[in-house]
Amino acid sequence: MVVIAGLAGSVMEAMYQPGGIYTKYGVLLKELLPQGAGQGDLFAVEDTSAPGLLAAMDGLNDRFGRGTVGIAAQGFGARGFDTKRSQKSPAWTTRIGEIPIAR
Repeated sequence: MVVIAGLAGSVMEAMYQPGGIYTKYGVLLKELLPQGAGQGDLFAVEDTSAPGLLAAMDGLNDRFGRGTVGIAAQGFGARGFDTKRSQKSPAWTTRIGEIPIAR
């Protein structure tokens, strides 16, 4: 935590300009623990091939261009991450015009 506070102070000193207008800002750092000290996932199974597989994928993408090889769960094509509009939840709590009217 001391390292993070020290870095934040250094950044502020580098950015400070006398007479400038500044806004107060905060950053919340939750659950900072030493590596390996956190609670593990009960159902997680360590995949020893993952680092090698990811390195191979990175090598192929570096050689043949970004996006040549990817993980299937990412989806493919221009609409891989597009929202399914038919599954959109109603905005009753945020838009007055979408409140249902009983007749």
